[in-house]
Amino acid sequence: MHDDFGNLLVASTLLEGRLTNPTPRAWESLETFHVVMQPTYASKYPVGLGAFLAIGKLVTGSFAAGLWIVSGLASASVAWMVAGAFSKRCAALSGLFTATHPYWQNGWSQEYTNGWLAVLGISLVIGGFLRIHRFGKSANGGFLRTRMAIIGLGTGAVFAFYSRPFEGGVVCVLLGFMFLPLVLRRKLIGQSWFWRSALPGIVVLILGLSIQLMVNHVVTGNWRQLPYQLHENQYGVAPVLIWQAPHEPTLGHRFTEQAQFHRGWSMDAYNKAASWSGYATTLRVRCTSLKNHWGNGLLLASLFALLLSRPRRLVWGFAAVAILSLLIINCIPWTIPQYVSPIIPIAILLSCFGLKRIQRYWLRLVTLKANRSLATWTIGLVLIGWNVALSASIAWDRMSRSSGWEETWAERRVQIIGQLSESPGPDLVLVRYQQDHDIVNQEWVFNEANIEATQVLWARSDSGPLDQKVQSAYPDRKIWRLEFLPGGRETLQELTEGF
Repeated sequence: MHDDFGNLLVASTLLEGRLTNPTPRAWESLETFHVVMQPTYASKYPVGLGAFLAIGKLVTGSFAAGLWIVSGLASASVAWMVAGAFSKRCAALSGLFTATHPYWQNGWSQEYTNGWLAVLGISLVIGGFLRIHRFGKSANGGFLRTRMAIIGLGTGAVFAFYSRPFEGGVVCVLLGFMFLPLVLRRKLIGQSWFWRSALPGIVVLILGLSIQLMVNHVVTGNWRQLPYQLHENQYGVAPVLIWQAPHEPTLGHRFTEQAQFHRGWSMDAYNKAASWSGYATTLRVRCTSLKNHWGNGLLLASLFALLLSRPRRLVWGFAAVAILSLLIINCIPWTIPQYVSPIIPIAILLSCFGLKRIQRYWLRLVTLKANRSLATWTIGLVLIGWNVALSASIAWDRMSRSSGWEETWAERRVQIIGQLSESPGPDLVLVRYQQDHDIVNQEWVFNEANIEATQVLWARSDSGPLDQKVQSAYPDRKIWRLEFLPGGRETLQELTEGF
């Protein structure tokens, strides 16, 4: 989908050894969703997920490997987070639960747009806070543990910002308010050993934010402006938050499909959510999506945590952070699950509190001699076994329908690239859509970072001066016209006599 191409452009740019790219010739015909062309050519998305995609491509030759790397690290960070409040056994089972979760592994680990990096970041933040809560009582025995906790906290905050700046920032700030009384009550701020232990984590945080400021300056020319903000100013109409007002884009929309995306689809979502009734409807849809994606078991275990767990103050604090975060994030009109991915670590931790209490009640009912290890492994392996069975069922269902994959627009796009790549010389494909084309979900015009070296260059066609301009800008390329037929099919025709 269109978001995936935005993250892939980040990865492609980093693999070129750059943070952004020079504006290409005839850039007006190359405009597409989630991409800025002025003053430089770059994706609007943060660099975090794209960096992992680039690592996957560099190490294995496949962007998809980056998805599996970040999912593995996120699962490990969940285990580290849980180990801050529970035994290593519970932590290991929690990490395995995350690594085998049906939706996350059959969804996020197969999609170039996902919430894994936000899960990784917030898990490190929570794990850091939990260790400060446990070990930040005195310098004796707490110095090194507090140092590692704050390093994890700072690293996690950077990862969260590099993935979901607004949503991750909201959760980090609320977690900070939750643990601030602890720091003040123990008078850690006034103790020199605490600042010495905190120094490496503070350096990590400052370095991460400095890199983001550098990215801002390189891409937008303004160190205070995110690429996302620049893109929305240039092309967006609907605001990101429902309390903001719509605005006119500074660069406008040269093509009908751009207007359909920004003035149609985006504004429809904003108009539906920008009222009290719309906010309530969006919240209901978002909660239903979370229930379907996370699973009823995770939510029920979190509920048990609120009713049964001890210490209640810590549990209710995390619950309050999760609820407030959800209410604030719900001010974004779009309801895809990765928007609330920073809340997932909190849900996992609350589930651990609930399951721990369930374990104790189960021990009292089943046996007089408490075997806490056996109960932990039993509950954990049952949950993981259920995950594996459901994941296998989903994967089998996908494989059984694999014969229809080549019929999707994305596969046909890949096939056309493969066909044109077999012919000598570079190609330029001019895309002309029908009025009923599903432009939101089937956009063809996306390109790699190195425009000059790409084999197949995609551009929009206006059958007029812009076509003439793009042809003159790339005279060494063979020109093709891609037109769409009723029913969603397309025809590709070589243009041998110009326009």
